[in-house]
Amino acid sequence: MSSVKTLQLIAFSAFAVAAIGISPGSAKTTTMPGFTASTPSSVPGCPYIIWRLARDEGGNVRGVAYYSDLSGMSSVTGQRKANGNFTLNVTPTSMGAGPSGTVTGRVDSYGSIQARMVGPGCANINGTINANADLNSIPRGGNGGG
Repeated sequence: MSSVKTLQLIAFSAFAVAAIGISPGSAKTTTMPGFTASTPSSVPGCPYIIWRLARDEGGNVRGVAYYSDLSGMSSVTGQRKANGNFTLNVTPTSMGAGPSGTVTGRVDSYGSIQARMVGPGCANINGTINANADLNSIPRGGNGGG
């Protein structure tokens, strides 16, 4: 990995931590349902969109999305209703030209996610999203720390 890409990855990681409000002094002791996944763009030749989201008890969703080639990062906010329907707004940050648009979809009772994102350029998806494990609820060993 080139030093420029390494620096971009470090900057994106630091921004992602700040964007979802986690710092050593402010981390909550309760967990929030989390979601991490990568989705291919429905536009040929485009990079994947990487998602890292968390949802509170009220269904409010927040997090980050960025292109797999590290060309841009975005903040994500939205709402997931009790019936599994959701709407997310994806807004580019000052770090590159991140994904931009609106994501609508549904999470079924089995955890499968059907989603559609409409946005400019590569910011388009349509289909099933296979989420990875909920990183916020994986048991931690030792003293309960990270």
